[in-house]
Amino acid sequence: MSGPGFCFENTLHYSSPAHGDWGIVRVAMLVPESYQLFVCPFACGRHGAIGAMQHGFKDRMSYLYVDQNDIINGYDDLIFDAVGELFAALAPARPKVLLIFVSCLDDLIGTDHASLAARLSAKYPGVRFRDCHMNPIALDSSVPPGISVQNKMYSLLESGSSGAGERDAAVNSIGNFDAIDPGSELRVFLENYGVGELRHISGYETFDSYQRMGRSRLNLVVNPAGLQAAGQMENSLGIPFIFLPVAYRMENVAQNYRLLGRALGGDDSTPPDLSVFESEARGAARAALSAVGDLPVIVDDSAVTRPFELARALVEYGFNVARVVTGECAPPDEENMRWILDSAPEIGIVQPEHHNSIKFDLRMGRSLAVGLDGAYLAGSDYLLDMLNDAGMYGYYGVTSLMTRMAKAVRRKADLRAVIDSYGLVI
Repeated sequence: MSGPGFCFENTLHYSSPAHGDWGIVRVAMLVPESYQLFVCPFACGRHGAIGAMQHGFKDRMSYLYVDQNDIINGYDDLIFDAVGELFAALAPARPKVLLIFVSCLDDLIGTDHASLAARLSAKYPGVRFRDCHMNPIALDSSVPPGISVQNKMYSLLESGSSGAGERDAAVNSIGNFDAIDPGSELRVFLENYGVGELRHISGYETFDSYQRMGRSRLNLVVNPAGLQAAGQMENSLGIPFIFLPVAYRMENVAQNYRLLGRALGGDDSTPPDLSVFESEARGAARAALSAVGDLPVIVDDSAVTRPFELARALVEYGFNVARVVTGECAPPDEENMRWILDSAPEIGIVQPEHHNSIKFDLRMGRSLAVGLDGAYLAGSDYLLDMLNDAGMYGYYGVTSLMTRMAKAVRRKADLRAVIDSYGLVI
């Protein structure tokens, strides 16, 4: 499954035990003062209930189990009544937001969620209701679950609430699960353009304070999963957005800053001087290369949003990149995949969910894996354990990644322990 002419294949899927941690339920838990009601058959609920306990969400989630009779007859009224029972049980503390999750079968039977939400809103005027879909059957659609849930989360920002619609000097980061690390020079860069605050949904404990994101002057989308939500926020709240994903190639980092400066009203004549941060990043890359040496490096898409971009960066820094592990190539990474195929055809490309991925010919014990999926398939001795770019951005992100790569090769990894610590994906 590699080399020139490689084509991603949609075939029988293998589910790796290394696939854990962030899922759409955990992502939606970022909404402050929210509660989740899962409407699904028993089998669907067991996995999620165990995962909720592992991740500490047991007190923010309940289940309404439906049987075959409910599925045949429809369960709109069951949900309506269940919300009443749930709120009675939660009294006197009622959530500000109720996210009603439904499973795949709901896409097939056609529950009228708009009507249901209207009825619930009329009865409980202080609560916002949103339907969310745990529907893997939509993975190849234009609105897969990971994108749909972010659309629902940011639709909760309301025009006119807490001053929404009146712009202030802040910028939002959208699409990323973790806030951009405070150590990133991005914050220094933003201060040069009068931006006093870089906002992220994880920074709010109350629903009312979350509404401040509706006043920001710009949405910085750093993960493609947030693009649709940012587009909807532009239409509903008038907040423009710019898509500048996390980058590990120096020229891409510099280009991101040029484009961000323009979006903030600056020009290219007197850009902020970030040379000290770039120099630090280049020094960290040299130090990491010295520590890693010729050890084969594996990059996977659980660790970074654009695995081909990172693989290309590592090749340019002199690392021995052996493999890219990814289920697909997202459009923002296509140019980098083509570069890999043309300029480094020896690099293997592996789909972690492909049924051939569990064959023993993929074992590569003497290797450093950036991401747990790749480490598990290869049986890597060394692991840089990170997820979804881990709050990295800019030159700081490069420096942090390189520092962690150098540290990772000092001690062999216990993959079993890491997998157990992730818990079930929900």
